[in-house]
Amino acid sequence: MKDIYPMGGKFLRIFKILAAISGFSIALLCISGYSANINKNINIEISPSLKVKQGETVVIDIETEKPLKNPVYFFKGKKYKIYKKGENSYKALLGISAIEKTGIHYLLIRDKESKLEKQFNLTVAKSKFPIQNIRISGKKSSLSADNRELGLIANAKKTLSSKAYWNDVPFDSPTKGCLISKYGLLRYHNGKPTGNYHKGIDIKAPSGQVINTVAKGTVLLAERFRLHGNTVVIDHGQGLISLYIHMKNTHVKQGDVVTANQKIGEVGTTGFSTGPHLHFGLYINGTPIDPVKYWLKHIIPCK
Repeated sequence: MKDIYPMGGKFLRIFKILAAISGFSIALLCISGYSANINKNINIEISPSLKVKQGETVVIDIETEKPLKNPVYFFKGKKYKIYKKGENSYKALLGISAIEKTGIHYLLIRDKESKLEKQFNLTVAKSKFPIQNIRISGKKSSLSADNRELGLIANAKKTLSSKAYWNDVPFDSPTKGCLISKYGLLRYHNGKPTGNYHKGIDIKAPSGQVINTVAKGTVLLAERFRLHGNTVVIDHGQGLISLYIHMKNTHVKQGDVVTANQKIGEVGTTGFSTGPHLHFGLYINGTPIDPVKYWLKHIIPCK
């Protein structure tokens, strides 16, 4: 295994030496995590557990007697910020995508002064995602996004801001309707695989029905695009971003600060859409996750 974690690398090398001597694998030695230079008065909670499924959200909560300096976590070789929640309390989100590799992944939590250094083994299990075939004809079949559209939306999804504008979970649904397309669906067009999966959920609703924000935040993007149609992207803080597309119209503009359950537009069928609905997506540090797991109140499936 490649040593990718700062500070933790020397401990992994020691484990490797011990493993070679004892004949045990490095995976077995690390199975319960390890710690070094740890302030013993630190409590770390990982929810829902250290065993999650593709598409789920992992919540990291830390309580400590003394303040931490620049706490971060490492996952798959990338570093992510852990945000201050209160007096000596910290919180971070980890999004597991629908296509995340299953098996054990190493999750390292540490701070700059090494008051905290803890590694966990996070097991990702496979989720069963159905296949959906969409019949497309006419002009819709040739719709595609240009580089500007793709770039603006991609950059908005990766926005990071330190203050969390959300607290109470689960959120209300962004519009009244039924769930017509689930997260993670493997998409086919006219019987042919597209190679893509559904990165959000589709809520079927009448054209003109109100669309509300799920939580307070700042509007990053409010624009009409060729593929996505009328689009709104909102930053809710600490890596949580919401996306609303195919809207009939938008009632906000870039830079607006919105409150929870504020009207931002109406349901429509703009862009690449075969009927009135809202495509709603949630992103954590740029990773699309399943909104109906943890984040949203129950939405009734369409009959």
